Amino acid sequence: MGAQLGWVYIPGVADTQPCIVLHTFPAAMGLPLSESPPCAKVEVYLVLTGTPFEEVVGDTRKSPTKLVPYVRWPNGELQAESGEIIARLEETIGLDAGIDPERLARGRELAALAEEIVYDAILHDRFITPEGARLQRPLTEALVRHFVPGFLAPLAAIYVDYTQRRRAMRTRMVDPELGYAAAFDVIAQIVGLLGDDPFLCGEEPCTVDCSIWPLVVHAGATPNRTPLRDVLRTYPTLVEWVVRFGERLGRPIEPRQFHA
Repeated sequence: MGAQLGWVYIPGVADTQPCIVLHTFPAAMGLPLSESPPCAKVEVYLVLTGTPFEEVVGDTRKSPTKLVPYVRWPNGELQAESGEIIARLEETIGLDAGIDPERLARGRELAALAEEIVYDAILHDRFITPEGARLQRPLTEALVRHFVPGFLAPLAAIYVDYTQRRRAMRTRMVDPELGYAAAFDVIAQIVGLLGDDPFLCGEEPCTVDCSIWPLVVHAGATPNRTPLRDVLRTYPTLVEWVVRFGERLGRPIEPRQFHA
């Protein structure tokens, strides 16, 4: 039996079974994953490994780091930071077992770069560009309605947008030309890592796929035209990997969402 919590269906969780609770942000813009790439990273790992979990809308005020994602383990402990959550799960699940160590190490280094450089570009395109900001504002307002009275939501959304704009302007995207160039280079390296294989580190998906897939999906399927989106869509093998991994997850991404 599954259970329904707010906006999301909870697959494979018995009503009496203690399980991980993932505090996350909702899906948006017609995509089958959280609007937050770090949240989606943990969500994707849990789904891919068949780990029972519940999802709730995360209140950053209750997070150990004041950020999402964070999880409540069955013993009640709270833990934040996507990489640390997955590392703890990997101790018993071992998704990366059997992956070529050298390729896995390269993939992890590349994932760390993508989580910094590509994420910076996504943040810029959502909150700094006029079209991105126009599309993001109603999503932000819908999110804050989970935590504040409805009449305060517009003001709270303005504050959240302000904090995200400040954050975006402190990244390498303060110079968009250099920031995009760095992101383009990371994307090219991801394509090189993929090569002719079905997944980023070989025949089967691993934690590297879980880390990079949400970033590529959000950058490539965004409705507002951006330089990063345009570059992503020039790599057919990358789009094919996005679709293939989505199918493996049971969270399909339509090629038309990339206009491929």
